[in-house]
Order: sequence, then C-alpha cells, then structure tokens
Amino acid sequence: MQVIIAGAGRVGYNIAKHLMHNNSVTVIDQNEYAIHNIQENLDVLGICGNIENPHTYLGINPQVDLFIAVTDSDEVNLLSSLIIDNIATVKRKIIRLKNTFFASDQVKAKLNINETIVPSFEAAQPFKYLVDFSHAHNAKAFKETKALLISIRLKEDFTPRMISTFIGEISGEVAVAGIERQKNFFVPKPVETLLPNDLVYFFAFPNAILSIRTTVCDYNENATPIKNCVIFGADALGVEIAKVLLKKGIDVQIMDKNIELCRKANIELKNKATVLKTTYDADHINTTRFDTDMFIAATKNDEYNITKCIEAKQRGIKKIIGINNDIAYSSLMRNLNIEVVRGEKINAYYSILERIQANDVFNQKKFCGGEGAVLLRKIEATSSLISEKVPLPDRVDDKGHFIILRDNDIFEYRLAGAFQKEDIVVAFTKECDFETVAKWFQQNLAY
Repeated sequence: MQVIIAGAGRVGYNIAKHLMHNNSVTVIDQNEYAIHNIQENLDVLGICGNIENPHTYLGINPQVDLFIAVTDSDEVNLLSSLIIDNIATVKRKIIRLKNTFFASDQVKAKLNINETIVPSFEAAQPFKYLVDFSHAHNAKAFKETKALLISIRLKEDFTPRMISTFIGEISGEVAVAGIERQKNFFVPKPVETLLPNDLVYFFAFPNAILSIRTTVCDYNENATPIKNCVIFGADALGVEIAKVLLKKGIDVQIMDKNIELCRKANIELKNKATVLKTTYDADHINTTRFDTDMFIAATKNDEYNITKCIEAKQRGIKKIIGINNDIAYSSLMRNLNIEVVRGEKINAYYSILERIQANDVFNQKKFCGGEGAVLLRKIEATSSLISEKVPLPDRVDDKGHFIILRDNDIFEYRLAGAFQKEDIVVAFTKECDFETVAKWFQQNLAY
C-alpha cells in the first residue's frame, strides 16, 4: 500500500514502524528532529514541512491507499484531510481527534473521512465493565457479541488444573484466549494447565465472568460493589473516565496539581464530580469525604502512575488501575500486579492498527500489550458458508485457539460441525502469528 502519515510523534512513529515492512510509507511533520529520527531508524520516506501547507504534499504519489493524520491538533488533522484530497486520490482516511463533535457521521461525510479515532473516549470505555466485574484487570467489548475479553489474575493458592477441567467448573460459557506467565505470553489449548498467579485472558459471557470470581480470586476479593473512586489526573482521559463512572452511579473525585485542568474538568463534568487541586499525596486519599473503593492513576507519566499505584496499594485500596501511556512500561506494570488500561497514545496506536488490519471479512482487536490478537468473523444469514464446514489445517490450528460462538454457547471449532446462521468464528493468536491466521480467515471465510 501507498501510506501517508501526517504526524511524526510517538503514535505516527510506531504506526510507520509497524507498516514499513510491507508498504511504501511517507511521514510528514514540520519537526526536523522527529523527521530525522524516523529516517535514521525506519525504512520510510520523511518529509519535513508544514502539514497545513499544500505545497508540502507536492511530489507525493498521486495514488494513496491510506492516509492517517495523528498530530495532537484536531484542526491540523482535519485540514490535512482536506488538503490530501486535492493533491491525490485517496482510498481510505483515518483521522485522530480529541473532540467527539468532529467524529460525527455528518462531519466525516462532508470531509470524506472513513474513520475517526477519539483516544480519550475509547480509552475510557473499559471502565464500564471494570465497575461491574471488579475482579477483572481489563475488559474489551466487541460489536459482534455480548461476550467480553477480560483479564484476571489467578490467586496464589489456586489449585493447578487443566483448562478444560476448569471450564467444566464454571457456570456459563468461557474460553481461555491467552495466558501471561512469568513475563511470557502464549495462547493455550484446552489441554494446557492453569497455574497460580497466571494472568489469564478469558473470553466469556457476563454470567460466566461472575462465576469465575469465586473460583480464581481470593475469598471476598473485590466482591463488594464499587461505590466511589479517586482519579489522579484531570486531563481529557481522566475526565472521560469520570463521565463513564458517573453514568454508572459512582461517586468520583478527581485530583490534579494543575489548577487550569481542574477548572476545565469541573466545567466539563458540570460539577457532578469533586475536583481538587492537590500535589498527588496518597495520604490525602484517606482524608477525603469518602472511603475509596477504586483508585485510578491517569496522568500521562507512566513512572508517576506506577509510583502512585504502589502507594495506593500500601494504603489498602483493593481496586487499583494504572493508565499506560508508553508501550515499554506495559509489561512492567502487569508484572507489578497493577491493573493496566491503555492511555490515549497507546489507544490511538492500537485502534488505528486494529482498523487497518480489520476488513470486510473479519474484525480484530489486540490484547496483552499488543502481544495477543483476537479475530472475529460473523456468518451472516446470506452467507454461502451456512451448512458448510471449512477445514482447519494443522499448520493454522497450531498458531492459535479457534472457537465458534453459537447463540450463547462456545464450541471448539473442530467440534462445532457445519456453520449455522449467526455463528461467530473466533480465533486467539499471538501477534507474531497474526498474518497466518488472518490469511486463513481471508481465504476461507470471505463468502
């Protein structure tokens, strides 16, 4: 593909790094150092110039397969989208935004934008489920099904047993999508054994998620409902998280040392949350107007978030979540047993990759810090695959774990028989094996 990326910051750099192997990638930015860094380290073309100036785009390939705008400015991203349409023929455009107003269907239609990413909004959505399933470390939802992908840490005295045996003990339908064990991630088969302290990624329906708690968590761990929460960080993501929690009926207190961010947060939240200017002193939590059920470190500094999560844990707060802004810190935070949710920049990166790699055949999402991927394909009522059974070759089966969702049941792919209407084919795989599994989906499930 011919790919143009407007913006050479952390998000633009990482997208270019991922796409450069099989595509012709051009990155545009007026920051000379950023462009020099990209040209020194990546096999891409860097153009140093003003993204808002049409002359910067002169000389690029007139046929563009994918245009991605990921600067920190909505105005620059939207303007670049208009400019590129007058310079080249563009098949697809993905634009990163901060203001949800510009993500409306009307705006996208007028500006010929295919997809928009609002990282602060998207990064806040897992908290809908982390309130309901407080024993979960993270949660992802899918448009195709009510099943969720959640991560749960097994308790220290968990009795080791085979995955298939464990699933038989659960009330409800569940599959194991992946396991992180001693810093190593893998996708297990049902004959693998679950061990104490494993971070397990379960793909399950809500009733099964509740059933899992009594089996894998310490007695009464996070069993009481969450009623209140303290958020450290009052920028866009902290505010979006507060909005989600307020809708769930949670009392929210936001703290930030920046008085201007506090003022904006108070306006944005319409005085529905308590917003305090403070120097992030963990001792202050115990002097607030309510006891804290959940603590979220939501600043843009991962080292600071880690420190505050550790302090909060020492204070005895049970539900502690750290926002992860830099991919390099993701594994460290999980190894410290900090519950990790993606920050804005990481969310932007993975959301864009997920949209690029998804297509008309399958949808997909990343998990475990990008080490794992889940692919989903719904068998529509008009599909020629109904009543057919597509063989799963061993060379593909070895690259992941394949299941079929049928109504509210989960079946192992090879045991499910012929496809039925509304079946959903699901595959869990390591990111390094993604291309093999995606190719099988593309070649065999596209009808």
